[in-house]
Amino acid sequence: MRFFFAENAASAHHPVIELQYRVSWIGVALLLQSAIEIPHVASLPIAPFVLVLSSFGALWMALRPRSTKQQAQITRDYQHSHLWQRLVLILCLLLTTAGVLQFTYGVMSSFSAPQFSNDGTSLDTNAAMLLLQGRNPYSDSNIPELFHHFSITPNYTTPLRQGQFANRLDYPSMSELQSILNTSMKTGDVPEFEAKVSYPALSFLTLVPFVLTQNYNVLPFYILSYLVIILIAWKTVRSELRPWVLVLGIANIPMWASTIGGNLDIFYTLLLIVCWLKRDQRWWSAVFLGLALATKQIAWYFVPFYLIMVIQHYGWKETFPRLLIAGGIGLAINLPFIMWDYHSWLAGVMAPIADPMFPMGVGIISLSTSHILPYFPSWIYSGLEFGGMSLTYVWYWRICRARPEAAMLLAVMPLFLAWRSLSSYFYCIVFPTFILLGAHIKPATQSAFSFLRFKNAHQVTATTTLRV
Repeated sequence: MRFFFAENAASAHHPVIELQYRVSWIGVALLLQSAIEIPHVASLPIAPFVLVLSSFGALWMALRPRSTKQQAQITRDYQHSHLWQRLVLILCLLLTTAGVLQFTYGVMSSFSAPQFSNDGTSLDTNAAMLLLQGRNPYSDSNIPELFHHFSITPNYTTPLRQGQFANRLDYPSMSELQSILNTSMKTGDVPEFEAKVSYPALSFLTLVPFVLTQNYNVLPFYILSYLVIILIAWKTVRSELRPWVLVLGIANIPMWASTIGGNLDIFYTLLLIVCWLKRDQRWWSAVFLGLALATKQIAWYFVPFYLIMVIQHYGWKETFPRLLIAGGIGLAINLPFIMWDYHSWLAGVMAPIADPMFPMGVGIISLSTSHILPYFPSWIYSGLEFGGMSLTYVWYWRICRARPEAAMLLAVMPLFLAWRSLSSYFYCIVFPTFILLGAHIKPATQSAFSFLRFKNAHQVTATTTLRV
């Protein structure tokens, strides 16, 4: 235990004790989200809803700014609080067994035939194939060709509320999906399933090297992305927290599930982590933000928080250059496809919002999908989502100086209120929050002020010495 917790409450250990207290709450959030991956738990009507909401609460306990008096109280209660922190650590250590099994399964799957557990990855891989054939991925993607190239089961597709699924809200069963897919495939017209490449261009450009080598198993890319995240955590967090890096990184069942599933969230999360870690460096930070924007639309939710962070820490004048760099990179990567066929590109990128997808997820929509509440019009959920965004902007503005890493939580919280709130939207926030919290980088303005104070003090000392 001494590798994870300070052994005494001496004054020199006060900052470490307070930080380990926060990390323990991050461990609680990780345990709560990991429970969603238990099959019988996930099938309970509102269990995922409660678990995700509770994980938000645990993350807020980790991020909540505290006064000097409150920090001192944590130290005074050190022996008492240490007991529940030990329990959290033990549970996380037990969870590493499942993490090792998932990692082993992922490595073994990397050397087998491609297995796509979500249509986003299969569509992106197919998009890379179309591009190398000289075809436009955004206009030429279609379901019959996708099923011809890859072995995909209907439950790993995105059904649409049109065609034979029109005028219904409850998600189709597996037998319905299979039956309608078989019927539509015979006619060659499959309007009931999403066929568009629904992400910005970098989502499939990163997979081009795999297609060039005729290796359509892209799982190694996502495993490597997650391993790089763990490596970054090891390099950046305080030395006292490095044992936690290994435990939380291995026990991170939610992110392992996204990794093994080939979810794009792993890659854009990596880019956002570097963006926030490099926030003192204009170019590096903005470049990685631009790459994230060119990867997946959820990264767009982080832009207002990035601007707030820049304003709060570096001033208004810094916002325009950074926004220009990030926007320029995101646009440059997508510009060839926009010029190729901007109608198809826009239809693809806007598909998650514009196409008639079924309501589903672990957010408040789960209260309707489980028939606890009736379905409300989709504009109600959109209004709640936009209202949630406004509140999180105000919230972040108030705490950004003390907790810039809170963006990892606040940026995705409004999605909990959306028409679709997939669990994968929230799986990639706990470990990144730990990394940014543990790194605890000083803003450049604070560093500059510290330098000026040191310089002035040095000049005063030198003047006094000369006078003597």
